[in-house]
Amino acid sequence: MKTWTQIEELGFYPELVTRSLRRALGGKDLLALLMQLDAGFDHGSLFRHLNVVAVSTSNLVQLHVDELEDGGASVASAIHPLRAIRGMSYMEHVVSPEKQGGAVTEITIAVNLGSARRGDVETLQCDDPECVADHGFTISSIPDDLTIRVSAAADGLEALAQAEQFVDVLSTLMESTHG
Repeated sequence: MKTWTQIEELGFYPELVTRSLRRALGGKDLLALLMQLDAGFDHGSLFRHLNVVAVSTSNLVQLHVDELEDGGASVASAIHPLRAIRGMSYMEHVVSPEKQGGAVTEITIAVNLGSARRGDVETLQCDDPECVADHGFTISSIPDDLTIRVSAAADGLEALAQAEQFVDVLSTLMESTHG
């Protein structure tokens, strides 16, 4: 895996990303890596941000690097022990499934990190449109998963292959830490 070369080739603050990732890995070997560089708008300004997800033998690491208006950058890092991960799911889109199982064209990966949840609160209502009574609320608590979507069309075949490798590596490590 040419991980460190990929960071350099991406060209988005490579020294900062490399330093932050090495620090978060804590000397552990990097086994799988996904990176997504996106552009966004905030207060009328265009800025770039990078999401990095990496797997070592014991942790899943997330980095989020934002380009700031003043020319600086911010890096948010999260380190999740593999033993704390609650689960992973993935969905693959394939073409020509009748031919040797088809070719994967897109994969969406969701990892339940078990560390955060989000809640949705909605007002309850009855079927009577004239009713003014307070019927209370309904609350849903949903895991705040890490979700990554990679497609051959948008990200390229190499990125898609890396996403498939990421699933394979994380699945194997989760089995060994949860088994």
